[in-house]
Formats: sequence, structure tokens, C-alpha cells
Amino acid sequence: MIMPQRMTKARIIVPKTQLERAVKELHSSRVLHIHEHEKAELDIGEPFENAEKLSELLVLIRSLQSHLRTEHNLKTGHGQPDITYVEKSIRKLHNEVTDKNEKLKKLEEDLKRMTQLQADLQCIAKIGLPLESYSGYQNLSCITGTCKSMDKAKRELHRETDKFRIFEPEDKSAFALFINKENRQKAFEILSNNGFTEIPTESFSGMKGSPEIHAQRIVKEIRLAEGEREKTKQELKKLKHNWQQSLASFEKSISQELEIAQAPLKFGSTRNIAVITGWVPTSSMISLKKRLEKAASGKIYIREEEFDEEEAPVKLHNIKPARPFEFLMHLRGLPVYNEIDPTIILFLTFPIFFGFMLGDIGYGMVTLALSLLIRAKMEKAKNLATILALASASSILFGFVFGEFFGEENLLGMELPRLMSRAHEEGIQQLLVASLILGAVHINIGLLAGFYNELKHHGLKQAILEKFSWFLIEAGGPFILASLGIIKIMQPYLTISLSLLIAGVVMLAIGEMRTGTIGAFKAIVESITIFSNILSYARLMAVGLASVQLAIIINEFAKESFHQGGFSVVIGIIILLLGHVLNIVLGLLGSFLHSLRLEYVEFFTKFFIGGAKPYKPFGENTTR
Repeated sequence: MIMPQRMTKARIIVPKTQLERAVKELHSSRVLHIHEHEKAELDIGEPFENAEKLSELLVLIRSLQSHLRTEHNLKTGHGQPDITYVEKSIRKLHNEVTDKNEKLKKLEEDLKRMTQLQADLQCIAKIGLPLESYSGYQNLSCITGTCKSMDKAKRELHRETDKFRIFEPEDKSAFALFINKENRQKAFEILSNNGFTEIPTESFSGMKGSPEIHAQRIVKEIRLAEGEREKTKQELKKLKHNWQQSLASFEKSISQELEIAQAPLKFGSTRNIAVITGWVPTSSMISLKKRLEKAASGKIYIREEEFDEEEAPVKLHNIKPARPFEFLMHLRGLPVYNEIDPTIILFLTFPIFFGFMLGDIGYGMVTLALSLLIRAKMEKAKNLATILALASASSILFGFVFGEFFGEENLLGMELPRLMSRAHEEGIQQLLVASLILGAVHINIGLLAGFYNELKHHGLKQAILEKFSWFLIEAGGPFILASLGIIKIMQPYLTISLSLLIAGVVMLAIGEMRTGTIGAFKAIVESITIFSNILSYARLMAVGLASVQLAIIINEFAKESFHQGGFSVVIGIIILLLGHVLNIVLGLLGSFLHSLRLEYVEFFTKFFIGGAKPYKPFGENTTR
């Protein structure tokens, strides 16, 4: 629970005749974190024969899921369907879906074309010319469309030539310009400069008679095409409904088979054997050996090897209530192997910090309800929602400590009981002292964790020099406070405090000498930071005070509106709702981020190295 799970490095040597059976057993056991082989003395293995077919099939399945827009995260069975059946079904379905999608695409294109043509026909119908009038001339060119400044365009055309004629309806919503072909380009330029939008006459090619009749015919064609489009969409929806569960099952099973088929690419290989290297949780090593020996009919050799702790993957091992807080560890980085895992400390302290800052019964109830809603609706945010729920429960508890309900200390005419008040000046000093005590305890837990880590990695002497020295520096705190005139202490205690401070700094400098003279000098300069780290916990008080003062201001404004009566009562309700919603959002974000900062910056820096690679057992991604 305090340390990551113990790992054993295993080397598995298996004949290629038994390799596929061994790999399948490794995949189903989900305990081996494979160390990918790099080509050196041994070649890299080759995938199994069916890998290419499986890869192609998986692409087809995922393409179908994309085209049919199937739902994600569907529950699937655990059976292994016959690959031949899957391939036959998927290829048939893929052809069917492809045909319908191509048909749908063509219908969409046709509808777009017909809709535009119908609009163009309706527009030029007002001109009153038959469709054959717009084409078929040797020396004339016809330009049709709309123009925002037609009168201006006419004047400019007259300055160029008189050899043109314009037909247009009374409302001048469209026009048809007939002009000599040699002047067509100039006419286009003039019209374009006056807000011209062309209706291409080429779209009417082959049509004769009234534009209205053709427009009515196209409307009927559009309706038929829309009906066909809707029918095709319904057919695709039916395919989705009938196949999405099967596709999800196929995708899962083929992914598993493909992961197995491609696994040899991570192994070392000779002509007759494969060499698999990886890490197994020590608690699972014996059972894995038995399973592999049975799967390979005893034709397998498994050896445990020494390994460098820095290369080992890390699997966190925490009690169930603390596991959601592993989410925060993954954000920061996992502890290295043989380093204290601070997840359990996060589980205990993060909600306390959050609740101390957002300590209000009403606010805690709102954020608790929000966290439960997120947990129910968003599966991927489940861990974050659980953290927020625990933090919200802490806010409610601290709300009773401070006696606050949406910033009020009185509820239904009764004063809420409290241990300390954040709304009055006399309680602020108590809050500050409580904040600093929490900070001192938290940081010293970090120093103890650091002492333990140093003891395990570098021995007792280095642990005393690098970590115990900080406790001596802390003991020099009274001397620093007395020097600043904050407190007064007797000379003998002042001397003892100064001596401990100097001893701590010297020990720290000696301890950091292993990193060089610069490291020792840096340690001396930074020795005083322990006190600034503790003072940083004053933010617990400051953020909480800001929240409660804003709540009080909101309540006072609302009360003034209520006293005025009439419509002001509505204004007061709006002030309460919007004001407290804003304050909850600010308090939620501020409390979460500042709590996280105290953990990551003030606490983790006392002991935490981090940066380990997570334990990812073979088979976990596709069989979970």
C-alpha cells in the first residue's frame, strides 16, 4: 500500500512450435509487462501468419463503425467468434454499407444540383423568355443573373457599346443581357463591379419552353430524390441497429487476436526459439509459471533475473477507497520502483485541504451533488468525480466546524454551532494558526517519507545528512522568529535553536556534496525554504476567507433587495442564485487547484522523484 507492487523480471525461452500457445496464455493471464527486444545478438521475431489478414479485417471493422456511427463503450461478450465467419460477415456488410453510402452521396449531389437548378429556373421565369432563347446564337452571347446596381451597369455598358439588349421583369430581380460576343468579356467586368451574380445558361442546355414548367418538374424530381435519400438513411440506420453490437464484439475479438499475432515483434528470436523478457508482479509469478508450463506442454524455460530498479514498470497497490486518487498520481507521474507511493497520503490530506478552503455546508452539498451527477453520466471522469465527492463531504464537515450555510451563520433564526468563525476578525488568527499547523504536519510527513526513501536507496548516513537535517533546520525556527521580533525567547533556548539551525544547514550541505560543490552551495541557499513552504499553507486560510466574504456580500445585497419589496424581491433571488453559483465555481476551482499545488509543490518536493513508466501487462488493453 505504501510502496508500489513488487516486480520480478522474467526471461521466458520457448520453442517456436509452442510459441503461439504460450503467447495466448500470456495474453489471457494479463500479468506480463513485455520489455521490447532490440536487435543485438538475437533477431527480432516475426508476427504470426494471420497478422496481416487480422490487421486488414480490423481496419474494415473500424471503418464500418465509423460509417455507421455506432455507439462506443458497448458491452460485449467474452466468446471468441470464428475468424472465417467474421471475415465473411464483415466483407459482405462492408460492400453493402459502401454501396448505400455511395448511393447516398450521389443523391446528395443530385439534390444539390436540382435544388440550384430549380432556384435558377424560378428566378429567370420572371424575365418571360422561353428557355431556348438563352442559347444557340452565332454572334450573340447571353448573360443571365442578378445585379445589385443594374442602372449603373447599364450606363457603363452604353459607354462601351450600343449593341446589346437587356430583358428584365418589373421588379428587376433578374435580367438577361444579349450582347455581341466580342463585347462579352467587357460586359462581364462591368457587371461584376456592380454586384453581379451569374445564373449559368449552360444549366438550361437542351431545355425548351417555359421555365415554370421545368421548375415544377424538377420539384417533383427533388421530392422523389429526397424520398430515396430518406429510405437509404433508414436502411443504414437499420444496419447500424442490427450490427453495432456484433461489430463491437468483432472489434474486441479481432483486436485481441491481432495483439497476439503481432506479439512476436517484441520478442528476441533465433531459428528455433523465441525469447520473451518482461516484468511480472512477484505475487503472480508462481501461477504464471504453472500456466505457461501447462500451455507449452512443459517445453518452456522461465528464469528470474536481476534488474535495475530504474527500468522496472510501476504498478500502484492501494486500498480500494484510495484508488481514485491514483488519477492525481498519473497526472504528476508515478513513483519510481522502491519509492514511497504517496497515493494514500493524497487520499487523507487532499480532501482536508479542499474542505478547509470550501468549508460551507451548502456549498459542499452542491458540489457533492455535482460530483455524483458527473460520476453517473461520465464514465471516463469517474475517478475525478469520486475525488470531488470525498472533497465535498469534507467541505460539509468543515461547514459544521465553521458554522456556515451559503455564507450564513444563522439558519431559520437559529445560530449554527461552530468551533471557529471565518466571518469574524477573532477567528482569523485561529484559522491562520490551524493552516500553519496543517502545513507543518504535512511537510514533516513528506520529510519522513524522504528519509525512508534515502535510507532504502543510499543508506542511513545519507538519509540523516539529506533529510534528518531538515528537522534540525526547522528547530531553528524559534531563532528566526525571535530575530524578526515576532516572538521573545530566553537566551539559552535562543542559543540552542541557532545551534540546531547551523547544524542542520551544515549537515544538508555535506549531504548534497555528492552532487558537487554547486549542489552543496545550492542546499545552503535553499535551506530557509522550509519556512516559506510552511507559510505557503496560509493559502488555506486566505482562499477560504475570500470565499466566505464573497458569500456574505452576496447575502447582504440580496437582503437589501428583499427589504425593498416588490420587484426587488425577484432581483434579490437572482443575486442569490447567480452570486452563489459564481462563488461555488470560483471556490471549487480555487480549492481544487490550491490543494493540488500544496500536494505537488510543497509536499512532493520533500521526497518524491517520480517519472516511472506505468505497468501495462500484455492483453490488458484488449481484454479489459
